[in-house]
Amino acid sequence: MDFLSNLTNGEILLICLLAFVSVLLFPNLIRRRRIQKQIFEKKKKGDPIRPEDFTDRTKLFYTHNAKRSEIEEFLSKLKTHAFKHEGKIVFPGSIPFQGKKSPTTMILVGKFGLLLIRCYGFGGHIYTEHGTSTWYQNMNETIKEIPNPVRSMQEEKAFMSDFLKKTEFARTAVFCASVFTRPNVILSAPEDSGVYGRREFFEWLESAPLFEKDAQIPVKKLADFLAESVKRG
Repeated sequence: MDFLSNLTNGEILLICLLAFVSVLLFPNLIRRRRIQKQIFEKKKKGDPIRPEDFTDRTKLFYTHNAKRSEIEEFLSKLKTHAFKHEGKIVFPGSIPFQGKKSPTTMILVGKFGLLLIRCYGFGGHIYTEHGTSTWYQNMNETIKEIPNPVRSMQEEKAFMSDFLKKTEFARTAVFCASVFTRPNVILSAPEDSGVYGRREFFEWLESAPLFEKDAQIPVKKLADFLAESVKRG
């Protein structure tokens, strides 16, 4: 008590606040570390990450799906990449054609061709059952089925190829990627599936050989054509 009696009210309040924060913060830091270790060990062994891997001491934190601001952050970073590599961005990327509209979120136009990007804002743990085409979201102790990003990419690529077929851009190479834009999403996607978290997507964008190819694409002309097509829709 002698120690406390020598402190001012402000100093006592600060000590109480620090103690309160420590009680709340340290357990969360320890649990986050356990979750990260669990994910690292599963990936190191090449084992799939399952919902049952996140129980008790590795229980996932309460989270939410992406806000619009997270899509805007992703788009801003993609624009920076495009400018650096003399590319163009078409946003939104939902092209209308034959009574349908592509679910593509945005399109990167570059010398290599087109990269169709569909963004998903699901949070928590995203995974697919081995050997099946079903994808799930495990978030806030609830598991639900979500759209299959691999199937969507196949459909989007076919859609764009048909759309360009009778234009001067018919021979443009079309590639696809699906991106889960939540910063802390846990993504269990098969290798080479074209499904990425935000950080992994930009690593791929910077390193994949296909983006180094110069296919003599008239970038601005094609981007303007696509943007005008979106507006007409």
